[in-house]
Order: sequence, then structure tokens, then C-alpha cells
Amino acid sequence: MRIQPEEQTAIVSTITKFDKESEIYLFGSRLDDTKRGGDIDVLVKSDVISRGMLARIEDELFRKIDEQKIDFVLTRKNELTSFSKMVLAKGAVQLW
Repeated sequence: MRIQPEEQTAIVSTITKFDKESEIYLFGSRLDDTKRGGDIDVLVKSDVISRGMLARIEDELFRKIDEQKIDFVLTRKNELTSFSKMVLAKGAVQLW
């Protein structure tokens, strides 16, 4: 997994500030230790966080870590999108 411990902590603490019951997963190229670069792909399962809140989450997150490309995928806990199901099936790593 190619994110620094402080990045993982910042991602989890920022998202859980908005919803302590959320589930947070890392997926995509950052799971492959043989690759370099790439954005940070984060799947958030939450019944509280809205798409509008993601911009605030990202702003707050960039106060904690260096600004970089982070892609958030948001889904409801009991209403997973097809894309979310695929992400989870391909081996996303749960951060929280």
C-alpha cells in the first residue's frame, strides 16, 4: 500500500469527523507497491456524507497533508453502486 501512515491517518480522521460510522477504503493504483505515482482513490460508504460535503472534506484534508490528486467515490452503505461493488470485489483495503 503506497500511502504514508500520516496520509492514512489524515484521510480517516478527516472523513470520520463528518461521519464516525463511515467505512473508508483505499483502492486503485496505490494498492500496488510496484507502481509509482498515481492519485489516491478513496471509497467512502456513508449514509451521512453528501456529495456537497466532499469538497469540504477535501479542503480540510489538504490542510493536513500535501495537496495531491484524491478521487473520492461516495456510496450509501446499503445501496452500493455497481462501481462500488466492483471496487470492493477487486480487493480494496479498508482503512476504517
